[in-house]
Amino acid sequence: MKRWLCILILCLAGCIDGRSEEEKNKQLQDKLAMTDTTEITVLIPSKVSNKKLAITLPRCFFTNLKNKVIDGKVEEIAAGIIFALPTFSGFPNDEEALHQCPDYSRPVAGLSIAPLYPKIGTTKLEYGNFWLKQQSYRYSVKEQKNNQALYRIGIAGKLTMFADQSDKNQQDLKIDFWPFDAKDENDSYPHQTDIYSVLDKEFSVAYTVYSSRYLHGNHKPLPNQWYFADALIDIYKHNESLLDHPEIIQGFIENNNRILDYIHQHSKVID
Repeated sequence: MKRWLCILILCLAGCIDGRSEEEKNKQLQDKLAMTDTTEITVLIPSKVSNKKLAITLPRCFFTNLKNKVIDGKVEEIAAGIIFALPTFSGFPNDEEALHQCPDYSRPVAGLSIAPLYPKIGTTKLEYGNFWLKQQSYRYSVKEQKNNQALYRIGIAGKLTMFADQSDKNQQDLKIDFWPFDAKDENDSYPHQTDIYSVLDKEFSVAYTVYSSRYLHGNHKPLPNQWYFADALIDIYKHNESLLDHPEIIQGFIENNNRILDYIHQHSKVID
């Protein structure tokens, strides 16, 4: 009886150890990936065609890959790409970060790349205020001025505006932000502006632009240097509107254009 009891205990211990080793192995693989400079290609299928967006970068820049990389390629529903925090705030704020694996012990920021989804009940993508057409139920007009409109997102106070593709704007763009509120000067949300952009017609890229509160050292604008993310906060400190400041909108557009240029250097659409 004792013999069988010992065998049972050893079997149970082996099972526990097996799961523990599996977890340790997964953690080790994730850790190795964080410093792996081997280039891989992540393929993201479109939702409206047979096309795929192929993004090629060192493995260490990609995060949360769900599938196994085979022969340097992996297909994913979407992709997250990680860089040092200042990189997208006045892109490329940190030029060196584009060529080095991100240091996960320091603040990081990400690009989220995914397919665009058509409006429910349709199979085609409608451009020109893309997100407004796709999810009109989320937005209500706050104010209109200078042939543009500012929208509320839900009822929480967050605002958004849309910038259509033009000769100055590579793709449809959405700017989501929390206006500065003097009643809560320490609120961090106004210092983080969320950007959503169309990418190569059938895909999208999303990221966050930070104010100078989160930028440090050489990455922080000089005291007399104009920075569009800080300017967005300042105008609401003076009870002004983004619609009265096209130069701020253009700052976000030009920043997005540079980010799209960078993505295009490392990606292509394949059939």
